Amino acid sequence: MLFTLCCEEEAMPLPYLGFHAVFTLPVLLLLWYLTPTYDATRRRRGALGLAILVAIAFTYTTPWGSYMITTGVWRYGEGVVTASLLSIPAGEYLFFGIQSLTVGFYLYWRGFDPSYEQGDFALAPRIAGVVAGVTLFGGGLWMALQRSSWLYLGGLLAWVGPVVALQWAVGGGYLVRRPRAWIEASLVPTIYLWLIDRWAIGQGLWILSEQYTTGIAPFGLPIEEILFFLSAGVMTVTGLVLFEWVLDWNDQRTVASGS
Repeated sequence: MLFTLCCEEEAMPLPYLGFHAVFTLPVLLLLWYLTPTYDATRRRRGALGLAILVAIAFTYTTPWGSYMITTGVWRYGEGVVTASLLSIPAGEYLFFGIQSLTVGFYLYWRGFDPSYEQGDFALAPRIAGVVAGVTLFGGGLWMALQRSSWLYLGGLLAWVGPVVALQWAVGGGYLVRRPRAWIEASLVPTIYLWLIDRWAIGQGLWILSEQYTTGIAPFGLPIEEILFFLSAGVMTVTGLVLFEWVLDWNDQRTVASGS
């Protein structure tokens, strides 16, 4: 039996691409319009960082998403999907890029300081982050291999773990020193994505399997979906701030070696 919330049995769900046209693309365009004009260097670095993160989102998420769909963790409503590749709908691929750009533009709209400071390579937060990432990966993989109601949650944790370990291994000290920007930029867009995801589930655009989910659903939104959107936002934002932070560290090192 599959879990879904449908308001009317006779109603045809909104196509996936139509969902983007109504709910995600207008917000993305608004944030792009509101993003302030930075100096030339920050603009180049920001654009490059966003391009890299979008490419990583497609590359890293596609195998995971394809496995989850083919395994039956979730499926799509009748008439929602117009085209797909590797079992992933075109609208889902579009979501990879839209979410990355949405949280990225929000980050640049609210602003952040990527400056490197002494102590940013402190070992304690970096080691803690690596331990957390390895634990997420190992625990999530074990949960997923049970092929039970923990499959979605376990697969999600295993997907997140390596990224957490890598990012914190590089810049855990900086992330601890300047947490406000990346936490806010991760959370605020994610709240909106939670709302529209809840609506989409209610309308039957995508349907989660009861067999492979925990059934925990605060306010009707499955906990797995809550954690997916939050973790994807966090990984994107921390990736962007660390990208510019590493470049600033390299700038300072180059100046110091030349003086």
